[in-house]
Amino acid sequence: MVDNTEALTTQKEPYPLLAASGLCKSFGGIKAVDNAEIQVAQGTITGLIGPNGAGKTTFFNLLSNFIRPDKGRVIFDGEPIQNLRSHKITQMGMVRTFQVARVLSRLSVMENMLLGAQKQTGENFWRVWLQAKLVKREERQLRERAMEVLESVGLASKAQDYAGALSGGQRKLLEMGRALMTNPKLILLDEPAAGVNPTLIREICDRIVLWNQQGMTFLIIEHNMDVIMSLCSRVWVLAEGHNLAVGTPAEIQNNPQVLEAYLGQ
Repeated sequence: MVDNTEALTTQKEPYPLLAASGLCKSFGGIKAVDNAEIQVAQGTITGLIGPNGAGKTTFFNLLSNFIRPDKGRVIFDGEPIQNLRSHKITQMGMVRTFQVARVLSRLSVMENMLLGAQKQTGENFWRVWLQAKLVKREERQLRERAMEVLESVGLASKAQDYAGALSGGQRKLLEMGRALMTNPKLILLDEPAAGVNPTLIREICDRIVLWNQQGMTFLIIEHNMDVIMSLCSRVWVLAEGHNLAVGTPAEIQNNPQVLEAYLGQ
């Protein structure tokens, strides 16, 4: 597993690509997220941790607007997005994955990848007939792009296999690859190491570091502390829906409040 911390912390602090403040969400009177905030600097790998039930996945859903906040503000790349639909946010360049990888099992790996491409000419009914040559050329280019991405996630040999035949770890790699097909500026990863064998965890981490070095920004929820501490330059901690701490991995590891709330010490 590659330790990316030193390289990232020596860089100048870039502007926040994602900034959320005052986010609140209640379900049946229970506050799942309570006045929470986060900033993710451009070009970094940022971690989000907390004990079970801390509100991390709900927070992710609020950031990507899979659910609407009761109040609060989310700014992505300088624009407020808390009132935009999720697909509009994806088109702006922020895309998320899920704790349980969501793939279309009865489609091939390649077909899953092609579904991730944005604003295809062939999506318009009339253009399919009026611009047939353009549509075919675009499809060919997308297949070439999809194969390049599959090679980058180690799934090129599985391109024609059913996605349902992949292992859990391979499905997570496919979901990451499909996210890359949107040409994102920021990827929100929800527990990329959950349920994955150690060999694939190392592979996933190495690829995250590589993509980050190529300019991709990441926000990662993860229970595997080795993954968080080796990848992230900054870590935010949630507990009972609100911010508990923020700092470098070393600072978080030595924070008494975090040790008590998250590690049970």
